[in-house]
Amino acid sequence: MGVEFLIRFALVMIASICGWLLLDLDFLPIWVAAYYTCVLLEKLVLNLPFKTYDGFALAALWVVSFLLASVYAVLPVYVWNMEDDIWKFATAVLFAGGVLNIFLLRARNWLLGLAYMLPMTAAAFAITATFFEGSAGGTEFWAAFILSVCLAVYFAVCLWEAHKSHQHLRDTREQFMQAQKVEALGTLTSGVAHDFNNLLSVIQGNLELLQTYPQSPDRAEFVDEALKAAKRGATLTRQLTSYGRKADLIPKRINPTDILRAVEEMANRILPANFTLTVQTSANQSTLFIDESLLHSALLNLVINARDAMPDGGELTMRCTDPANPPESLRLNPLNTYVAFEVTDTGTGIPDDVLPNIFDPFFSTKPVGQGSGLGLPMVCGFAQQSGGDVHVSSVPGVGTSVAVYLPKGSE
Repeated sequence: MGVEFLIRFALVMIASICGWLLLDLDFLPIWVAAYYTCVLLEKLVLNLPFKTYDGFALAALWVVSFLLASVYAVLPVYVWNMEDDIWKFATAVLFAGGVLNIFLLRARNWLLGLAYMLPMTAAAFAITATFFEGSAGGTEFWAAFILSVCLAVYFAVCLWEAHKSHQHLRDTREQFMQAQKVEALGTLTSGVAHDFNNLLSVIQGNLELLQTYPQSPDRAEFVDEALKAAKRGATLTRQLTSYGRKADLIPKRINPTDILRAVEEMANRILPANFTLTVQTSANQSTLFIDESLLHSALLNLVINARDAMPDGGELTMRCTDPANPPESLRLNPLNTYVAFEVTDTGTGIPDDVLPNIFDPFFSTKPVGQGSGLGLPMVCGFAQQSGGDVHVSSVPGVGTSVAVYLPKGSE
């Protein structure tokens, strides 16, 4: 039960206890028991495993709603027939509360709204009947009758307007959801192209070197690196799903230093001449039980992000820290030991108002066509699925450091 329901329940109980103990309304405990029995019955019907409220389901809910409103409508009629004027005010309060409840909470479907309004309208006519005098009814009776008819028609018009407004809201929501799907599909397509462009940068760089130096003794290495990048394109589907933590990882034993050196070779082929690349490896010989292909892709993504953050060149540092001390904000398993792969640049940095959003899928500060907003979410998804996490620190105008923490040596 929600907080709103508990608040309404508390208010009804307080008012009922006051009326029972202070005003000797012995009818109130019986009414409260009957009313909340109907409320529980309504919730029971709402929780039945129906896919949509049509046919039998709608009929059952309509009957329960009508019964609930009928029990409620008994109270204003009962209070009206009491002698003191204060009970006339209480009747007005009960009517106002009932009508507000119907139109604010229950008029989303006009049939169900009708189930609630019929007993309330009947209560108004029952009160009208108390004005009847003599054989013709009297002036007050007919005035009250006309007012009740006007009230009933007014309620019907309000129900219809509420239904149309809800229908319009639902149609607008469906159109908005459809527009979001189309936008997400376009952004995802851009993301796939962006990631393939990263891989093609490696392939193109090696092929250009092969073309420029056809007789180079390293030509076999150029071809080998291009083939490796092409094979990594086959893992793009798993990489795209990794930010949702649903990728099928294929872990194996690897050496962190070997990974860093492999990424260094790729980085040297895609970084312009005005970049300085520094690699710092750890003296320890720990091993990781990690999906090697996704780790390659994650680190390459960080390198390319760092390159894009330094349009005029700069210094890029890759380091491996073993063992690493993850910041407490990551809330990793304290029983594990971790290795950190850190990529640091001297670029433009990330503004403080942007930093909290960098792991949101499709969020990007790059111009249209140059960024998909999937790079960092995929890096983070891979790290978390592997039992680690990612920490980003940045100072605008100074640079950014992204550290990928991964547990070591566990299977």
